[in-house]
Amino acid sequence: MTDDLKTQRDRYIAFSLAAADLLIEADSDFRIVRTIGATQALLSGLGEGVVGREVCDIFIPMDRAFARHLFNRAKTIGRIEPCGLNLQQAEGPPLLVNMGACYLGTGEGSTFISLTVLSDGVVVQTTADGQSGLLDLDSYLSFAKRKIGVKGETAPKDMKLVRVAGLSQVMRNLPPAQSDLLMGEISSVLRAQAVGGSAAARLSDEAFSYIPSAKGEGASPEVISRDIRAAAVAAGLPENSLSPSVLNLELSTGNLDQDSIAKALQYVLTDFCRPERSPISSLAQGLKSAMAETVQHFDSIRALIDGDKYTLFYQPVVRLSDRTTHHYEALLRFADGRAPFDTIRLSEQLGLVQDFDLAVAKKAIETLTKRSDTTIAINLSGLSIQNDVFREHLRQLLGGAGGVGQRLMFELTESNAIEDIEAAATFLRWLRRTGYRVCLDDFGAGAATYTYLRHFDVDFVKIDGPFLKEARDNPRQRALVRSVSHLCRDLHTEVVAEMIEDDAMAALCQEMGIGYGQGYLFGKPKPQIDTPKPLVVGKRKGFSESWG
Repeated sequence: MTDDLKTQRDRYIAFSLAAADLLIEADSDFRIVRTIGATQALLSGLGEGVVGREVCDIFIPMDRAFARHLFNRAKTIGRIEPCGLNLQQAEGPPLLVNMGACYLGTGEGSTFISLTVLSDGVVVQTTADGQSGLLDLDSYLSFAKRKIGVKGETAPKDMKLVRVAGLSQVMRNLPPAQSDLLMGEISSVLRAQAVGGSAAARLSDEAFSYIPSAKGEGASPEVISRDIRAAAVAAGLPENSLSPSVLNLELSTGNLDQDSIAKALQYVLTDFCRPERSPISSLAQGLKSAMAETVQHFDSIRALIDGDKYTLFYQPVVRLSDRTTHHYEALLRFADGRAPFDTIRLSEQLGLVQDFDLAVAKKAIETLTKRSDTTIAINLSGLSIQNDVFREHLRQLLGGAGGVGQRLMFELTESNAIEDIEAAATFLRWLRRTGYRVCLDDFGAGAATYTYLRHFDVDFVKIDGPFLKEARDNPRQRALVRSVSHLCRDLHTEVVAEMIEDDAMAALCQEMGIGYGQGYLFGKPKPQIDTPKPLVVGKRKGFSESWG
């Protein structure tokens, strides 16, 4: 080799190493032929011993199938865009690296690979589905909304929607190790086609999506379907066990603003999770369908309220010390059988929850006028108490409901964040001065509850059921619940535990300092309120009948 060729070779190597920490050459079977750069530091310190190893094995197990698909893709199209993978380490956590690959198709058929350490060498898991390594729907939506509508050549032009018919049935019948292998293979097929190896998601049991490169080098629907079927075979399943299909969603935004793009995308992806629906082929069509469905939902919920097509069911809240009923929580049920939780969340999105909250308050007051021996708690949305019109209407309603003040309570839910904390706090103070009890609901379900507890004067805190259930087997969680109980005691605030289903949980709640409980152990929601039974056990000295 002449001096000029040596200089040219050294120059190319210098350029490569300026952009990467390690260069790897792999043969046609993807075994390492040679390395240049930080071999000792990145490849477990094996040095020359790394030669001959399968290059996929340098990554963590979950990323190996993904790496193999990337190398095969490089052999097909010549070069892949850099993707994030996790590099295995002999000691300590894996390293997040940006991997590029190039296949020249000459000589010995080698693939040339570059690795660059990212995030200061500390791995950051960005995937939300622990089994497949794919994003979940919310994470994918957040990612896509940032990418779509951006001008320039790198803006994505389309999105792929992939349905794998038969997958949910197959997964139910497979042992855990085999189901993990199958999902890992399917994940790798999709991630290998996605921008940066991360713009891919599992939307439901059988629905997936990914955003391909804007350069138009993505595999055809036939190839994706073939590779998914091959993934099933690789996981030990018979051929044709799965029936994949790939649809294309055009991402041309036209005159759509970012808010319209977000609504259209939310609708399309959510709708795709329901296989009985007709596929949508563009964002514009998705927005039109979303708007039509929104109007339909609005009219439907408006009809529920105006037609009085709902009832209140009542679930008891008891004192854990003697299990006597203290009050009942009023829960919505609909005549047509629709899900209460989903309907209320939708009414919040459509701006109808204030009407629901007022309607429920009216029904509860009607019940209280007939039952002087009963206390009822009703839910109050964070959106409602931020609304000036709602606050005024509720004041007027309560003004004409004499005699129920001590027997009507309000549970402030955390389904929507309260932005105007001071206005909400002022209104809650007015409720309490007027004689109505206030409960902070869903404590532990979100970070905002601590903010609310700091700013709002409340009579009760209700601990979220899933948050409480973790305390059964988790000492750390028990310590957190116990600390909440102690904090509330110092604030002269009582605590309710929800979702108590057995005596063991009831005893644990008492041990953690919780005074009140709600759950199937004490009674399921019913359309009528039971007549209070006299307390059989003797009252201890100083026993109080008051709330809190």
